[in-house]
Amino acid sequence: MARMHFPAIAAALATLGALSACATAPGTGWSRASDLSVYGGMHVYARAALDQAVLCGGSGPALASHSWEREFGARHAAVTDAMTGRYGAAALAGARRTWAPSVACRELADPRWRYRYARLLRLLETRLRLAGGGEG
Repeated sequence: MARMHFPAIAAALATLGALSACATAPGTGWSRASDLSVYGGMHVYARAALDQAVLCGGSGPALASHSWEREFGARHAAVTDAMTGRYGAAALAGARRTWAPSVACRELADPRWRYRYARLLRLLETRLRLAGGGEG
């Protein structure tokens, strides 16, 4: 009788094995995306974070840009220089064509856009083997 259930159990285990490789496995998100896709995504997150700082946080555009530049400017410039050398200015210009998601203003600040930008910046720094790359 136990032999009759073996094919069903084997099929169930095979299905579970295939499902375990889905979205929760390492290497299935941004880490497998092309450098240009990551660079474009990084710009989307930056735009959303800056929009949120201005529209929801009451920060002026100049102050928000200055704060962003102070925190990420040197690292972003290093990544952009390395990417330009590797892919060319035209490819980067195409990747930078960004839209920004609608930013919802809440009672408390929502740091997810800044956090996502910093993660993608760090990913590109790692891929491009750039020194520094402290937390953003």
